[in-house]
Amino acid sequence: MDIIALTNAMASVASIGDTDTELIQQTVQGDENAFEQLVKKYQHSVFNTVYRCIGNYEDVEDIAQEVFIKIWRKAENFKGKSKFSTWLYRIVVNQCLDYRSKHKQKLVSLDEMTEKEQTPESLIFKIDHEQRKKAEILRKTIGDLPGRQRIALILSAFEEKSYKEIAQIMEISIASVESLIFRAKQGLKKKLLPMRRNGKV
Repeated sequence: MDIIALTNAMASVASIGDTDTELIQQTVQGDENAFEQLVKKYQHSVFNTVYRCIGNYEDVEDIAQEVFIKIWRKAENFKGKSKFSTWLYRIVVNQCLDYRSKHKQKLVSLDEMTEKEQTPESLIFKIDHEQRKKAEILRKTIGDLPGRQRIALILSAFEEKSYKEIAQIMEISIASVESLIFRAKQGLKKKLLPMRRNGKV
């Protein structure tokens, strides 16, 4: 690869990384098209993360919408000190923690969601009855974890965020992230181990 080609390739990679920053900067200027691009890019991830955090599909859309409303209204608060996605997830986490602190909702089962035809397409997966039962037990067990433990575990296990990213999102130290995830896994193990012995999971 010659120097020009290498330079162009590096510029291309850099532009990909800067896309979100450019879009949020345009959003600050009131560019609705730029904002719409951000929504389209992240709405799927936001929706799924909110669902996993609160476990109640009926309120997911409202919370996800509130997340993007905050992004639109507070776009100028993004200073570029972290990735846009980190800033976005911080808003998602805060909205979920706020919701969970105000509501002690009943977790909706997968069967109930299917019966009501409310299952979002992104969360539909074909599994047999036994797998469905085990998945439901695991989801409810994760849902019973203390808020910050649950959030850290979800960001790590489902959103595949690094400990460093989770620390930035939750505004805590990496050591605190490690502690939260360790305690979350221990909590899951304590509850799931007896079930595994009984063949439930």
